[in-house]
Amino acid sequence: MNRRQYLNSFVGLGILSLTPSWLLQSQSIMKRKIPSTGEALPVIGLGTWQTFDVGKSESERNPLMEVLKQLVEQHGSVVDSSPMYGRSEKVVGDISTALNINDKLFMATKVWTSGKDAGISQMNTSFRLMQRKQMDLMQIHNLMDWQSHLPTLRDWKAEGKIRYLGITTSHNPSPMGSSASWSCPRR
Repeated sequence: MNRRQYLNSFVGLGILSLTPSWLLQSQSIMKRKIPSTGEALPVIGLGTWQTFDVGKSESERNPLMEVLKQLVEQHGSVVDSSPMYGRSEKVVGDISTALNINDKLFMATKVWTSGKDAGISQMNTSFRLMQRKQMDLMQIHNLMDWQSHLPTLRDWKAEGKIRYLGITTSHNPSPMGSSASWSCPRR
């Protein structure tokens, strides 16, 4: 380092000292509260569709390790996956466990099959692949056989196996029928 660089470094420090402290603080991530519990979650999460559907090689998984690491370092937590996303559930489970951050993530996945037993099997597989004893959010995807899955999800929530339940749809929501037929008392 020459003399000019040395002196310029102090000029930089002087300017830095004039910067308001609120500007130097890291911006916190925007969150919203879940109405039923008041739990605050980041408004933006990480979806795993296609991106996490990779093999076992380091060249495929290392960039995803960095993504999950950065998510947690930047105070994010929501990770959304699905059995329909190929290997994504397994990859996110493997990586988050290897990084020792699995319990810091708000994990969401879906059930998307017909029949109560098939749904239970699919959801249990998701628990195993994502390496979770409790799932934060289990969603009925595209309302697929929601009449069969909703009672199971309510039971699992009461047992503490899932924390929240929900529905997703990327299609016309008409399969829900009238709001009167869908609205059911909460447990």
